Amino acid sequence: MPRPARSADAGRVRLVVQADDHGACPAVSDGILRCFQAGVVTQASVIVPAPDAPRAIAAALAAGLPLGAHLALLCEWEGLRWGPLTAAPSLRAVDGAFPDDLARLRAQADLGEAAAELRAQLRAATTAGVRLTHLESHVRVLDPGLLARISAEFGLPCRDEVPAPGVPMALDSLWHLSLQDPATKAEALARHVAGLGPGTHMVVAHPAEDRPELLTLCSPDSRRWKWARDIRVSDTAALLDPRFLASCAERDVELTALPAPG
Repeated sequence: MPRPARSADAGRVRLVVQADDHGACPAVSDGILRCFQAGVVTQASVIVPAPDAPRAIAAALAAGLPLGAHLALLCEWEGLRWGPLTAAPSLRAVDGAFPDDLARLRAQADLGEAAAELRAQLRAATTAGVRLTHLESHVRVLDPGLLARISAEFGLPCRDEVPAPGVPMALDSLWHLSLQDPATKAEALARHVAGLGPGTHMVVAHPAEDRPELLTLCSPDSRRWKWARDIRVSDTAALLDPRFLASCAERDVELTALPAPG
């Protein structure tokens, strides 16, 4: 559940538009950057071990796109694989990448290796020049306590629900654009913005460019198929639909990013 926002101006309506999976592949990274440059995404989170992460981080830094860390211990794709930055034998599938199944990950993972891997991902991002805004888990991590400890250790707000000593993200609401019906997603986004009250709110999206690359992520009979292209392309279309910014202007919504701690 969202936590009450710490806002100096309680009467303002502030909206953070968060794009997940930066660095996963060029179609995703470039779609996020296009939406940022169009003013409809305000920040993103990077999958540091993903293949396109170095290029995506450099492009984000050049464009001024604020980044959080999308911490990964799992890679759910068949046609796109990423793996640990650390040795971490318990975090690897037979191909050397992260497992593609959450139950399998939970059954085999060593929590000490998982903690070391998450720390390595955060340190790699900061070494690359990223001043991280926050962290969250990709397809959930092993247990909330682990994420809470990492959040507290690095002093980074966590988007996931975590117990103490984790640092909660100061939001009044969190809404997932990606979970809306693709056929009516633009209308749903505009309605959501129109209904926001004073405070700091977040919309989470997964934009991408509509490229053949997306169709190679998994097979059409995979349960993840809708996440390969349809959800991402419809997220991009909804964000770039003129009704979104028009609704923000009508409600005097301030599009903003989370401040980097410290």
